[in-house]
Amino acid sequence: MSKAIPRSKIIGMQVYTPSARLVGTIKDFGLIPGENKVSLIVETVWGESIEIDWMDVSAVGDIVLLKTDIEIPEVPAERAPTSREQICPTCGKPATWIEQYKRWYCYNCRKYL
Repeated sequence: MSKAIPRSKIIGMQVYTPSARLVGTIKDFGLIPGENKVSLIVETVWGESIEIDWMDVSAVGDIVLLKTDIEIPEVPAERAPTSREQICPTCGKPATWIEQYKRWYCYNCRKYL
């Protein structure tokens, strides 16, 4: 018998495609009125919000794995990394250079890279 997955576990999990591509992080889930559908509300690595149908989820463990590859919105040109930017390997968001410590810091993960 399958166990229900609590909301507290789902929120904050990373979502990956079957080809090991990071889609983003689950921020919430929504119910579609009049239909028996649940959608995951995912913030992509570039801050865009997308919805993924629960039926497209293959497995849930330490991450959420999708059944099929999905189209991930491309990086907006104005947010494309420059040579002075570093991307956090944990969450995929841009890190900030802290001159005082000469290190990159991720405000999303609250840690130095």
